[in-house]
Amino acid sequence: MAAAQLVVLGLVLLGVERGFGAGNISTSMLDVGSKTRLTCTLDSSDTAILGHRWMKGDKVLQEDSEADLTTQFEVDTLESPGQYSCTFLSKPTDRTASVNVKGPPKIKAVKKSEHATEGETVVLACKSESFPPVTQWVWYKIKGDEIEVFNNVSKNKLVVSSETKTELHIQNLVLEADPGVYAWWSRCSHHSKSSPLKGNLPCKVDHTVDSNHMFSLIFKRN
Repeated sequence: MAAAQLVVLGLVLLGVERGFGAGNISTSMLDVGSKTRLTCTLDSSDTAILGHRWMKGDKVLQEDSEADLTTQFEVDTLESPGQYSCTFLSKPTDRTASVNVKGPPKIKAVKKSEHATEGETVVLACKSESFPPVTQWVWYKIKGDEIEVFNNVSKNKLVVSSETKTELHIQNLVLEADPGVYAWWSRCSHHSKSSPLKGNLPCKVDHTVDSNHMFSLIFKRN
């Protein structure tokens, strides 16, 4: 009797080890016109597939109750970059994989122009919703056919940046030197090569691309 119980217990433990984590998920993307088709495929499953769920962040985008080992979802290539997840619903444990959809930069100026008085401090800023996120920001001033690049050792200019936002702080404004047009350049993480302020990187943003990425700094006289 004891031996029989031991055999049954061994089989139960073996089922826990094998059944609940078996199967690997492979992912792929295919451009279909203006859409990108995301596909997740589970190579095998020891438990029944009860359905599928697609999500972006905390938002459920699609869910079904099909038992297939493949699930697909289409997104707008230009408008919906980001990290998506596909889940194969099962018991006792679901299986999930991530799919990263890269898109063009989505960057906008927080404010198009600033009016300031000499001696004041102004902050020019822009926000990014790009995916992959921005890894490098460069601020500069346009002077005819030339540019002046700023870094954190530039006189009264201080650059403060993160993946989602960049700011140029212009301190103690000088009437003769600081008015003008300012712009920025950005680079995203899926580019391994860059030439500062030149070239045609897909995630490059500067004054040659769109005037929405330029700022005007205008002085007011006391």
